[in-house]
Amino acid sequence: MKRIALFFSLVVFSLSLLSLAGCGKTRTAAVPRPEGKLAVAGFTNPVHNWELLAGYLEEEGKPAPEGTIQTLDLILADTLQAHQVFDYIVPDAVRQCEDVVVFEDSGLPRMSAWKYWLGVAKCIQCDYLLVPQLTSWRERDGSSGGVQSPASVAMDFYLIDVRQERMIRSRYEETQEALLENLYEARKFAARGGKWVTATRLAQDGIAEKLMELGL
Repeated sequence: MKRIALFFSLVVFSLSLLSLAGCGKTRTAAVPRPEGKLAVAGFTNPVHNWELLAGYLEEEGKPAPEGTIQTLDLILADTLQAHQVFDYIVPDAVRQCEDVVVFEDSGLPRMSAWKYWLGVAKCIQCDYLLVPQLTSWRERDGSSGGVQSPASVAMDFYLIDVRQERMIRSRYEETQEALLENLYEARKFAARGGKWVTATRLAQDGIAEKLMELGL
């Protein structure tokens, strides 16, 4: 009887969260927006640890499915626009400097990821460079109604301060869990319609969340 009562209470609690999730609210950035010229690199998908600006890969040599990076670049651009970040150097322009830095250092011992991206930032002549990296991507196995394996995504966002030669890291890592498995994530599950979402949806949420953390 107690178990039935507990389950009923959880259902009522979940329904209340679903109704609250539908109510709009204003989101503000966690920190002030960086002042100065901002450049945004396109997503990269490191498959070796030496390509990372920080941390390590759980499994090396495992790239994301074809087309994933292009999708993330579009989501990133849309999210920046939604956050009213308009005046920045776009990934296509940054990519030209990525090619220059690789060319200038060809034949030299492999440089660290930090030295490489700092070199790109100095080449593009910006004050801040945002470097997003996708480190893990697993699509859900199933449908929105039920899964054998949920979607899972891990991404890092690095905001490089060129003048100070330092960076801020903001990491997003999520494997979707069922409501009753993690009540702390109940609001998030409710905001997603109480459904099992795709890896792309996880990425959308993660990009929006982490840009806010960086003031973007």
